[in-house]
Amino acid sequence: MDKFKNPFIVGAHKLKLSNLEQLAKDLAIKLNATIKIESNEGLIITFESKKPVNTGRLIQKNSKFMPYLKYELILEEFILIIYEDFIEILFLFDVDYFHFYELSKKNELKKIDTFHRSFAILNILGVKEICLGVLDEFGNGKKIKYKWKNVLKEIILHQHFKISIQ
Repeated sequence: MDKFKNPFIVGAHKLKLSNLEQLAKDLAIKLNATIKIESNEGLIITFESKKPVNTGRLIQKNSKFMPYLKYELILEEFILIIYEDFIEILFLFDVDYFHFYELSKKNELKKIDTFHRSFAILNILGVKEICLGVLDEFGNGKKIKYKWKNVLKEIILHQHFKISIQ
């Protein structure tokens, strides 16, 4: 058995990111959710669908060091780090790259409720495929522009696999 490795899980999205409030409104509608937003100015605004089944918090991110980082969407079981043209998925529990790989090979990931729900949400957000790499191998100290084409190019240089989530 290989040593535990944290995965780097990403997928290209089709979200419109130009406006925080519009994004929150779109997310509330698409995800049938209550979405609270927190702007850089400290404002908190809530958008809620008629009968929400999900809840989330959308935080605007502005960083000189990572200008492509736009938002963080905190949901019940995972966090979506939203960049200009891709999403990074962080589960709120330990996930091992090799275990994820074995479950994927056996086609058992979608049978696990948490993964099934997360894939469904990602699909709603326009993510059709996720790529997984080993977090420790990503970048290897190189400075990478966090754009989808660059991230994908870096992932495929190392141990990785893809999962269709449609």
